[in-house]
Amino acid sequence: MTRSRSPLAWRLMLWLVLFSLVPLVIVYLFMQQQVRQTFLDRQLEIIASQVRVYSARLAAAPGDEQNTTVAIANITDNTVFFLIGGNGKYIAHTDPNKVGSFANDDLGFSTTKLLLARESLETIDNEKGVIIASYRRNITDPLAVTIVSVDTLQSPVENLTNNLLTRVAVGLLILTLAAGAFLLYQMSPSYQLAEFARQLGKKNFLATLDVSKFKGEHGVVARSLMDLSTDIQGMVAELEQNVIDRTHELETRATQLKAAADVGKAAASVRNLSELLQQTTNLINDRFKYYHVGIFLLDDRKEYAVLSASNSEGGRRMLEKNHKLRVNEKSIVGYSAQNLDARIALDVGQDAVYFDNPDLPNTRSEMALPLVVSGQILGVLDVQSTEPSAFSQEDVATLQILADQIAIAIQNANLFAETEKALQASRDVYGDISREAWKKVINTQPRIGYISTPAGTSPTHSESLEPNLTKSFETGKVVTANDGLTITVPIKVRGQVIGGIRLKKSDISDAWTQEETTLAVTLSDQLSGALESARLYRESQQRAVRETLVSDISARISSASRVDAILRETVQELGQTFGNATVSFQILDQLNGQNQESGPDGSANRETA
Repeated sequence: MTRSRSPLAWRLMLWLVLFSLVPLVIVYLFMQQQVRQTFLDRQLEIIASQVRVYSARLAAAPGDEQNTTVAIANITDNTVFFLIGGNGKYIAHTDPNKVGSFANDDLGFSTTKLLLARESLETIDNEKGVIIASYRRNITDPLAVTIVSVDTLQSPVENLTNNLLTRVAVGLLILTLAAGAFLLYQMSPSYQLAEFARQLGKKNFLATLDVSKFKGEHGVVARSLMDLSTDIQGMVAELEQNVIDRTHELETRATQLKAAADVGKAAASVRNLSELLQQTTNLINDRFKYYHVGIFLLDDRKEYAVLSASNSEGGRRMLEKNHKLRVNEKSIVGYSAQNLDARIALDVGQDAVYFDNPDLPNTRSEMALPLVVSGQILGVLDVQSTEPSAFSQEDVATLQILADQIAIAIQNANLFAETEKALQASRDVYGDISREAWKKVINTQPRIGYISTPAGTSPTHSESLEPNLTKSFETGKVVTANDGLTITVPIKVRGQVIGGIRLKKSDISDAWTQEETTLAVTLSDQLSGALESARLYRESQQRAVRETLVSDISARISSASRVDAILRETVQELGQTFGNATVSFQILDQLNGQNQESGPDGSANRETA
């Protein structure tokens, strides 16, 4: 007690304190520098990883750089992401207002030039107080850059270090009162922590630290470093997994949309309904690899959904059995047809609406989508998979687009078939009328013929036909004579042979070639069209004459006021019109049921020749 009160004791204690402060100061400076350097090195590694992840996401979403930049910035704190083009301008930036401006304004000319000159770079700009990391796959690609403020990142660590070292200093000062050697002993954990920090700085995230061996402030630091290591590992793993999942999701969705577009495009080019349905099921199977694809069409009464096309073996057996489902809620297809809504069975064994089908025993999940056009249900697209929970709401959205395209294609095919049917019916009717008209023309007028020679053109009235012309009439085909210089080409209207053209070359000419024969057939077709037009014109002229005649007769009859005058005018006009025909006009006595022929009172029989 006396010694403790003596000046020497105080001096010794003071010297002990002073000498203990020297290593304390050294440790403080050393740890602060080491932690700062280690932290900065680690931050360089982190933002280097971030910029590579950012570059990978940009590559996965070409044309959507700005949205990708904003999306990745939202999952990081206090980090700026941007994409620089070769001209030094921002292509994408966390701050959309900077897009299109020069990076020199923010980074400076030297830093910008240094970044654009390399494929990748990690550096600390002490002048601006930021950490910069850049990366691009090729020197010609745009440069992805990540920037984080040193002060923003370093401030919590410095505060933690200061607090920790303050506590350590107080502890050391207290411990120096007991023994100076204990101070050296306390330095050992600090070196272990520094070594662990260096391991983290070298990306050795598998390095471990036994926290139970550290007590007091060293334990706090050890747990903090372990927590930091765990958080960094989790953050990197989460970012990588998020990038992988998002990339896979985007690739899957893009593949599905492209497949839907391909199927819709192919379906739109087919006009035959059966071919359209079968080709569509095959295309969906090729693009989406489903176990079963079937297309149901509703019957005329919309009571049943009838399977019309399928890609699977079970589906083909169902087609042979004319498989159909009633439109109600007892099956997934019937439910979709009744409610005009998609239905998914993620587990067909547990879904009460699922209809167990022995032809498709491997089905584990099923989705039905209505084929609707303008609010009218045409059928149902049914897809089945051997995997449980194979469909999601995103799949519904994608395949519903495809179902709408299929519905439009089906409607177009139906309209095309109806139009073709109506057009063919019109053609058949018109063809029958045209053929009958030409038969009448041929039977009611003498044979007409013309012959053209170098001397001129003259009519011919021969009733006999040469054999080749007769053969051409009978077969309706081009007939070539044995000498090869004469061909006979039939003239056909609506399949009816109405005449023929005989073409003969001079004896010194070459035989008829295929091109010349084709030209002759073409001229014959044009001639048949002209003859048909002439016949129609003559019929229209005759009809006009008849209508004019009827109008004149009606006018003359209408001018007469007496019954006998009307009858006389009618008989005379009809007799003049039909030439040598005998015209009789009788009025029937309805009272006694007897025919009377009388004189001028109107109940008369009038004849004229």
